[in-house]
Amino acid sequence: MERKASDTEEINYLGLALTKKELRAQRNITFEDVAPKQQAFIRNVLRESFTPNELEMMGKGGLIVRVFPLEEGVYGEYRRKQKGIPVPLIIFDPDLNEDTITHEFVHHARTVDATRTGFVKSAHRIKNGDHDDAYYYCNKQDITNIEEAATVAETTTRTVRPADKLSGYYFSVPETSAKKAYESDRKRLTGNEQSVDVSQTEGIKGKAAINMVNKEFPRTHIAAMKLSERTALQSYDILNNKS
Repeated sequence: MERKASDTEEINYLGLALTKKELRAQRNITFEDVAPKQQAFIRNVLRESFTPNELEMMGKGGLIVRVFPLEEGVYGEYRRKQKGIPVPLIIFDPDLNEDTITHEFVHHARTVDATRTGFVKSAHRIKNGDHDDAYYYCNKQDITNIEEAATVAETTTRTVRPADKLSGYYFSVPETSAKKAYESDRKRLTGNEQSVDVSQTEGIKGKAAINMVNKEFPRTHIAAMKLSERTALQSYDILNNKS
């Protein structure tokens, strides 16, 4: 009982009230050259979008976060462990927002969580602990197509509030507006009826989020996203020999 009480005790960290359990879960996520206010914002998004156990898992082996200006139209990047990148790296543009932060951390979770299967498992292949570049370049279009679409779906599921700024990938969904596609997916992926106002939806995380994406992804608008001649769902089937 003492351990439990200690875990729920709040600590002021960079002006952010985190419990000891929440702070411990993020201890292996390292921030380099990130202003205190930006770090606090990112850490708060993480505790809202992921469970402590998920954050603990994502930090194993190390994870570095940096913030600096990216090219126009790019707000975040995830660089997997590979030759020249000994520790996974997430880079954010200074124009931080909840959706982008969650999106890049979902990419990382998809890569390092060995328990994941189905749509929530990374389309990239990891070989001997490093990114398999040969597999990627042989399947680049299909990998990018499904990896981004499924990551967007999981992000849409997890963010505690509906996105203020839509993911650019929703603009690659045909036959509907990006706004309508996102709002419909947000309702579906948070377990709500389509008649509900999107502002009333709340994100879900942990196993509930993973199970929801695996169940509902084929029926989302983002599954029809096209970064090439095929939809994301078709790319998934090709990569998994289901076509």
